Amino acid sequence: MSIPLIAVLTAGISVVSYQLQNYLLTTITGAFLFRLAFIIVDSVVGFLPTVPISSGHNRRAIDLATAWSNGQFVGALGDVTTMRIVMAHLLAPFYVVLGHSPVVGRIGIALVSLLVGYLVFKLARHVTDYRTSVLAASIVLFWPTIVYRSVVIQREVVLVVVMLTFLWAAVQWLDSVTLRTAAIAFLATAATFALRRENLVLIVAMVGFVSLVKSRDKPYLTGLTLLSVPFLAFFALNFETFTGHGSTLSPAALESFAYGRAHGDAVYLMGLHYDTWLDIILYAPMKVLYFLFTPFPWHIQSVTELFVGMSALALLVATLFVRRGIAILHDRPYYLGLLLSYFLTGVVTYSIIEMNYGAAVRRRIQFIPILLLLAVVGLSNVEFDVRWPTR
Repeated sequence: MSIPLIAVLTAGISVVSYQLQNYLLTTITGAFLFRLAFIIVDSVVGFLPTVPISSGHNRRAIDLATAWSNGQFVGALGDVTTMRIVMAHLLAPFYVVLGHSPVVGRIGIALVSLLVGYLVFKLARHVTDYRTSVLAASIVLFWPTIVYRSVVIQREVVLVVVMLTFLWAAVQWLDSVTLRTAAIAFLATAATFALRRENLVLIVAMVGFVSLVKSRDKPYLTGLTLLSVPFLAFFALNFETFTGHGSTLSPAALESFAYGRAHGDAVYLMGLHYDTWLDIILYAPMKVLYFLFTPFPWHIQSVTELFVGMSALALLVATLFVRRGIAILHDRPYYLGLLLSYFLTGVVTYSIIEMNYGAAVRRRIQFIPILLLLAVVGLSNVEFDVRWPTR
């Protein structure tokens, strides 16, 4: 199947879905067409910077696809990390079907990224109507930094899908725990361990919150909350296993982790040091601002940074409506609490160890969908009084 044929089929589905008033499908297919056009133009003009790790993902996926075509299903990749194995197996089917062009892997990532919008829609439907949910999905799917990470061969958007999948399952658990949602959560947890194991802390935060809620009616589930204690203790005592820095969790280990990521021209707050836990607490608000809203105007030195900086400014504007969204959801405290347990835990922990706005842009797309969802909920009942001038 050729790329033009994919574009034609997608456009046809988009038109039919719009005529049938299936606006979610229209949004998703439109987002894919936009990504496809983005990929094709960049493959010709080359205006996006090349992500170094992309070539490795591309090569391994092609090697795996070739091995499958030759009947070899074991040992094709050799000794590589689990993350690289997962990415190769995720992308290889696209190379089998569409050929061995590097563009194919980008199309595969673009298709996977569409699940971000679908999951945001499903999360929004718990608290708002269909059209507002579609609006939330649309904003997330077309958010500039999410689009950018959806057209490069990298794990970031895949990880967003994984984390939102677990969050969706956890939201279902607020009503009832089923075998289906438990299986989905288990697979999401396994994928998280393979793609970025430090994110297991976020999963523990979500499970802990749900178990606290459920134990109000079923006290025996309090034990689930207590299960998080051994994991957190293991994480703290084996910090190096998860991050490669320090030995146990300490201000010095966190500083080593942060400065280990602070390289290149995109570093910030290089004079900041964690001597005590109090330093970490006091610096946290400033670090959160840098994590969410960099690059600031004085950081911008290229067209790419201008593009990302404008996205950061738009994110700041969207944040202004988050408080209103939280207020609207006050009658759904468990749902709101679960979203915030993921969002706040993730933003605060990542901001503490981030000192590079290039990396911050990549990492924060895990949490942008929740921020935008809350902002859209905040705008959902805003009424605009438009008065036309009379002659």
